[in-house]
Amino acid sequence: MSTGIVFIGRYRLINPVYMGATTQLWQGIYDGTGEQFAVKLLQEKFRKDRTQIGYLKWEYTVGSQFHDEHLIRVVEFGTPRGIPFLAMEWFAGSNMKVLIRQGIDAYAHLAKRIIFQAVEAVAYLHRQGYVHRDIKPENFLVGQSGEVKLIDFALCRRISNPLVWLLSPKTKIQGTCSYISPEQIQNRRLDGRADLYSLACTIYELLSGRPPFTGINQAELLNRHLKAAAPPIESINPNITPQFSQLLQKALAKRPADRFQSVAEFYGLLHDVEIFKERPAGEVPPIILPKA
Repeated sequence: MSTGIVFIGRYRLINPVYMGATTQLWQGIYDGTGEQFAVKLLQEKFRKDRTQIGYLKWEYTVGSQFHDEHLIRVVEFGTPRGIPFLAMEWFAGSNMKVLIRQGIDAYAHLAKRIIFQAVEAVAYLHRQGYVHRDIKPENFLVGQSGEVKLIDFALCRRISNPLVWLLSPKTKIQGTCSYISPEQIQNRRLDGRADLYSLACTIYELLSGRPPFTGINQAELLNRHLKAAAPPIESINPNITPQFSQLLQKALAKRPADRFQSVAEFYGLLHDVEIFKERPAGEVPPIILPKA
């Protein structure tokens, strides 16, 4: 995978990480210090696309405000030689989706730590007044010891009060179909409970190997988010406790009012239940922070 670009701004591109539909990600080095960064740039055909440039710039505007060990640090946005790019801290981990494909036995000993850190990350984002709107396995990076970084703030929005939402122009539905909340599908006002629903879908997949809802096409999948009950997770992974299954079921309620009222409330209850009936060998305990 070659772009023909050696430098982007102050960063020397050394290793390709992925090539997406609209962006590509590289491992880069800031030659002034030798520090490593992740460098995201738009694919050539999108480098003059105002919408895609706007997403990248907005990700910098939002992400550069955050200072938490569980969120990726966003450091710079620029357009040198007409190439829009974003520089972020380099984190040596794979996304959670890649981990899930290895099978639960490969990471069961880290699952509790991963879950706690993922929840802490989303809770922090909400304390800063933002809803992520695209919580999914691909947007969590996981390190070898179970450390987690939440990424991709392009769809983040301020949590607004009902009047502001009512007066705001409606936008197209945004999110990822396997994890999208019912209120996002219905284009309703969003708060942290929308991310809670998507986070529950993500945790469900982490522990079972599959998302709670599937469909033969997008319409069927979205309809199941709106109307179908998720199969209890212990029906897929019998080692999950009924207590933890009940937490997930409540977080997956169709109506926001029927879920926990915040990710922080969900996080608090995690301390009181066991995830597994039989603890995995060598289970790594979560690092409990004073608040979430």
